[in-house]
Amino acid sequence: MTERFHTIDRETLMNQPLSPIRFVVEGLLSHGLHLLAGAPKSGKSWLAMWLSVTVAKGEEVWGSKVQQGTTLYLCFENSRLRIQNRLFDITGDAPPNVHFCEESVRLGEGLESASGSLSLSIPIRCSSSSIPCR
Repeated sequence: MTERFHTIDRETLMNQPLSPIRFVVEGLLSHGLHLLAGAPKSGKSWLAMWLSVTVAKGEEVWGSKVQQGTTLYLCFENSRLRIQNRLFDITGDAPPNVHFCEESVRLGEGLESASGSLSLSIPIRCSSSSIPCR
């Protein structure tokens, strides 16, 4: 690997106009890709699925406003049956704009470039910005 660090000097940084952070969940979750880490069996998968469904519905998260949009939950450790069962436990009314992926190619075998195909396979319509919306 021959990539170098891309740096920026103080003057350039201080004089560069930057856009404000866009939040999906106001003050909590910004636009973009997020990884959820924690101890085993601490509820990470349940939380990620609940957040995906809640953002897709446009409902508040812990009293914070949400920008409704299409979501994609990458759940590589769960089977389709487990995902379905958990979805039934979370909601009886899952919106059509929440998507799930339970398998993928591996790192080094194409996963790094797979995100570009997401916009081709999922029709993304956002009322504003959302986690995976571009």
